[in-house]
Formats: sequence, C-alpha cells, structure tokens
Amino acid sequence: ALAYGSAAPLQWGSKERAVDFYDVKGDLEALLAPRTPSFVAAAHPALHPGRSAAVVLDGRTAGHVGELHPRWRQAYELPQAPVLFEIALDAVAALPLPQLEPLARQQSAWRDLALVLPADVPHAALARRLCDDAGGLVRAATLFDLYQPSQPGAGIGAGERSLAYRLELRDDAATLTDERIEAALAAAVARAYEAFGARLRG
Repeated sequence: ALAYGSAAPLQWGSKERAVDFYDVKGDLEALLAPRTPSFVAAAHPALHPGRSAAVVLDGRTAGHVGELHPRWRQAYELPQAPVLFEIALDAVAALPLPQLEPLARQQSAWRDLALVLPADVPHAALARRLCDDAGGLVRAATLFDLYQPSQPGAGIGAGERSLAYRLELRDDAATLTDERIEAALAAAVARAYEAFGARLRG
C-alpha cells in the first residue's frame, strides 16, 4: 500500500502537512490490532536508507514500511516522498477475534516516569519491559516525550536520550494505595535497568 499527499483534508483547524512515516505506522498498528507490532530499523531495496523499518510480529518479520527510495522518487519526479508498506497476508489473517472485557470496577492511577538510557534502545522494547509486571498493576506505558540533546548535559550523557512515559496502573480487585503504586513504579524502573541500563532522569 502507498500513502501520498496531504495527511488530512484541507480545513481551517490545522495546517496542511504531508503524510509521513508515523501516519502509516499508525495505520499499520490499527490494522494489526489487538496484536502489537514492533518497528525495527531495517533496509529494503525499494525504501529510503535510514527511513525504513521492518514490521515485527511475534519475533518474526511480517513486512516493511518506509519512504520510497530517492532514486525512484527522482525517476517519477515526485515533489514529496510517498510512504509505502507491505505486510504478509498470513500476518493479517492470523489476527484473533476481539474479546469482550468487563468494565473496570476500580479507577486507574497514572504516574509519569522519565528514564535515561542508550539512544539505540527502541521505544517499543522499553514500553514492553515497563508493562511486564508480574503483579499485573502496570496496564499501559504511553510515550509522551523524547529528549536527546546535541551535547551531553542535564544528566544525559553522550549516546543517551530521555524517554518519558505515562504509566496506567490498576488493580481490578481493590483500590490502589500509594504504597502499592510506588512499589510498582520502583519495580518497573528496576526492570528497565536490568534490561537496558535505564535510570531515572534527575
């Protein structure tokens, strides 16, 4: 599939912008839901070097996504680069049917967490590790900020970056106490440290 042109119809509420990698990435995530694909930097002969990724499902490559290779863009005299993806049909056909879940009886709690770690650690891998909670309290980790300074400073060294997440915590059987929330956050930071050497940003 190929995406080209404006990301949305012309309207007064927002500026016009061209469709980009992240628009198509979101389309792929919606297509493959409820499974969660990972996007790993990878080369493909039809795609722009450095602006392409493999779509990984359950540990295997199921497709590719990225901008059209510059030589093809120039050959077709395109003013902007189309974004393309290919996905294996069996990966789409294997999607499970949605399952109903009862409404949560307890209210979620949200906490923000900023971690410093090597810049080559993928966001998706860190988010999965934060949610890999044996106690089942951490339900989601949503990335809301990325900071990578051009020069070391502010507690971030060379080759490092800061990723900030909003964690959703919930226990369906009981109201969460501050003590349990803090323990779950400490355990999440410990998992990130063990897996990637991540530390809290001071």
